[in-house]
Amino acid sequence: MFLALVFSLVGNAPAAMPAGWDSQDIATTGGSANESNGTWTVIGDGADIWGGSDAFHYAYVPLIGDGEITAHVVDNGTGSNTWAKGGVMIRETLDANSKHAMMVITDSDGGGIAFQSRPDTSATSISFHGDVTASPPHWVRLVRDGDMITGYHSDDGVAWEEFTDASPDGAMTNPIEIQMPEQVFIGLCVTSHAAGELRTYTFDNVIVGLPVIAYMPDPADGVYYSDTWASLSWRAGHTAVSHDVYFGENSADVEAGTADTFRGNQTDAYLIVGFLGFPYPDGLVPGTTYYWRIDEVEADGTKQTGYVWSFTVPPKTAYEPGPADGAEFVDLNVKLSWTSGFGTKLHYVVFGDDFDEVSNAAMGTPNGTTNYSPGQLELAKTYYWRVDEFDGAGTYKGEIWSFTTEGAVSGPNPANGAVDVKPSVVLGWVAGDVAESHEVYFGTDADAVKNATTGSFEYKGPKALGEESYDPGKLIFNTTYYWRIDEVNSVNPDSPWEGTVWRFTTGDFHVLDDFEDYDAGENQIWYAWHDGLGYGAPGTPNFFGGNGTGAAVGDETTASYTEETIVNGGSQSMPVSYDNNKQGYSKYSEVELTLTNQRDWTEQGVAELSLWFRGYPASTGSFVEGPVGTYTMTASGADIWVVNGVEADEFHFAYKMLTGAGSIVAKVESVENTNVWAKAGVMIRETLDPDSAHAFACVTPGSGVSFQRRPGTGETSLDSTTAGIEAPYWVKIERDLAGNFTAYTSANGSTWTMQGVFEIIPMGSNVYIGLAVTSHDAALTCQAVFTNVTTTGTVSGQWTSQDIGILNNDAEPLYVALSNSAGTPAVVVYDDPSAAQINTWTEWVIPLQTFADQGIVLTNVDRIAIGLGTQGNTTIPGGSGKIFIDDIRLYQPAPEPEPEPEPEPEPEPEP
Repeated sequence: MFLALVFSLVGNAPAAMPAGWDSQDIATTGGSANESNGTWTVIGDGADIWGGSDAFHYAYVPLIGDGEITAHVVDNGTGSNTWAKGGVMIRETLDANSKHAMMVITDSDGGGIAFQSRPDTSATSISFHGDVTASPPHWVRLVRDGDMITGYHSDDGVAWEEFTDASPDGAMTNPIEIQMPEQVFIGLCVTSHAAGELRTYTFDNVIVGLPVIAYMPDPADGVYYSDTWASLSWRAGHTAVSHDVYFGENSADVEAGTADTFRGNQTDAYLIVGFLGFPYPDGLVPGTTYYWRIDEVEADGTKQTGYVWSFTVPPKTAYEPGPADGAEFVDLNVKLSWTSGFGTKLHYVVFGDDFDEVSNAAMGTPNGTTNYSPGQLELAKTYYWRVDEFDGAGTYKGEIWSFTTEGAVSGPNPANGAVDVKPSVVLGWVAGDVAESHEVYFGTDADAVKNATTGSFEYKGPKALGEESYDPGKLIFNTTYYWRIDEVNSVNPDSPWEGTVWRFTTGDFHVLDDFEDYDAGENQIWYAWHDGLGYGAPGTPNFFGGNGTGAAVGDETTASYTEETIVNGGSQSMPVSYDNNKQGYSKYSEVELTLTNQRDWTEQGVAELSLWFRGYPASTGSFVEGPVGTYTMTASGADIWVVNGVEADEFHFAYKMLTGAGSIVAKVESVENTNVWAKAGVMIRETLDPDSAHAFACVTPGSGVSFQRRPGTGETSLDSTTAGIEAPYWVKIERDLAGNFTAYTSANGSTWTMQGVFEIIPMGSNVYIGLAVTSHDAALTCQAVFTNVTTTGTVSGQWTSQDIGILNNDAEPLYVALSNSAGTPAVVVYDDPSAAQINTWTEWVIPLQTFADQGIVLTNVDRIAIGLGTQGNTTIPGGSGKIFIDDIRLYQPAPEPEPEPEPEPEPEPEP
């Protein structure tokens, strides 16, 4: 979040530097810089800004943290060298060999536009070159975000482009990563590229973006802090007059400002905690993470919400083991290390290859440092270790850590300790480095598996190298199994190498499909689940022409071709798009799986089919005019801000097209209180994508008026909010030729107040302008009414409205069909005919007897189909949408509920 400062003096002031700015020659002489009424004149000598060292004149201001600079290069003067340069720069130091990045305009017939940098001190410079004929007037911009610096340019200061290379050589990138400290120098640079010759560049619209939120926390965010009290400090935002301070042990409470985390408003940029008379007067507690947030309060009451920072007071026990707990492939001569517990004076180390012995040892070897050498270790072996910490008053027993040395078998599948594993699981592992073959041990007794030999019942035989799998057959429900893989090499005297005993527990169900095994290789989901699209080429072995319905299974945008975000269990589910009015297809949608492993639907007494599904809700967004000039909108949507932790919006948008500069004004007559942060207002938006850059002035039912914006696609949303205001109220968003977006609010539509500060938001010339509403609760619908809607600038088109970021389904029934290899399928339809619009994961349990009653032989089920619509419908059109299916299982019948106990008889009355 930045404050855009336009550096200029007013009136007829003499030439000078704006407050906070300075200028100097770097490795040259004779240069100067001044500014008058918004026009900058920078004069520079110097051989070049290039190679391992620079010579130029620099006008600059210190920048701490992220920021940006924009300038309009009006003129580049005259001189003898076509590679004279002038533009904007971000620089680590004022030394000649400093790291830097710059966007510059050269002389006519020189390099045109150039994005150049020196990523390391004294290193050779690298460059992007653009249009070699480009010359002033032209706009340039640099943006610093962490270690990344991005260069932009523009013909008009409105439509900005990320600069690209006309002749890439691979050395320079945009953005470029340059590691520099928090404080750098940002400004205007000029070199004549001819030593002893001065060159004059002229600039205007010089804008530097400086942080308006608190930044540079001390202690730094996420660090360990080894004391029981702290003096917290931060750098104040550039517009702050005071600070709202939040501090506590719960991140969510600090973010929300609840549960007594608010510590007051203050003008000092520091806070003492863990000391008498301050928060946590009894001291900070070892092993505890503390969270804090600073909201910057501006003179007009606007609050700039800060980030939630944290620090952790170390525990009394040792932590951060090296190697990490559970590490594999550890060197045989490893030196163990750890971080001391809080206040530790002495360490006691216990080390061995038996978990119980290490866990039960009374005391380890005393050690005065935080590392320990156990000596030469054995190949392919698991070791256990523990560090107890003594602080002079007591000893604190450490956790049991483990690691496995190099050469060992690794990567057990299922993972060690896994639960709810399907009874048809096939075990897998990754071969060790020294293995010529493997020996497999498997059973239900941990000690028996651990102690087993090739003569034991638990021994299941050898596996050749390249056959790292074992199928134990159908396993019993709700049972824990143990397994071990030993490495064998007949030419090595140390063979065999005994493996770790792994374990997993089966679930109480058969798995028909959990969708976890599909990938983009030989096991693509549509090879198993046949849809209307089919796959392959006619005449080839791997060809299926489709089933003739409107179904399309899978998602080719993910690595597995399945859904990887909307899942009920595991990490993948099956997405099914349906279109029951698709030209040339049946008027229903169906996907079908031919069963191979689990054809007997009576094994282990199963009696119920279970599957999980979810869809998208029906659309609730609308936009109507009536009477003339009055617009009523309805919308759902989680927010115009962040949705599910991602910068994205959900709302209803009524819009036209704006070209160039322009504005929109509206009076928000009312906005329904579906949430105190429901929003109704005016918006200018780059695209109709959910993560689009935008500027939005809105009225809320309970949080006041706000200027909210996303400065770039997917970037962090920002706000400037004034509480205590509600509808009816006027709002306005304005874009000028420089790409600055400004929000205004008004009680009467004539006297306007700027909301916060203007924001530079790069967008194309053609953008969307209109009215936006979100309920701030995806389960609710909000209504808002607008009047007095006016626009300025080149606005075209009729009103169009649509949901943004809200996926919707048309209502369709959901069904499951089972088939034997011959005969008619048995179909069961979900009770709700609008099942496709259920937007939460819902379990559908179907008694298997329902299929048996329709003639299905449950001991040999051949196929299962899942569909939307009416199976077999070829004439009546239906709707479209998308649903997700997950965790298709067969369960034993649920146990009968315990009968209610009989009431105690009333005692007989005494005679």
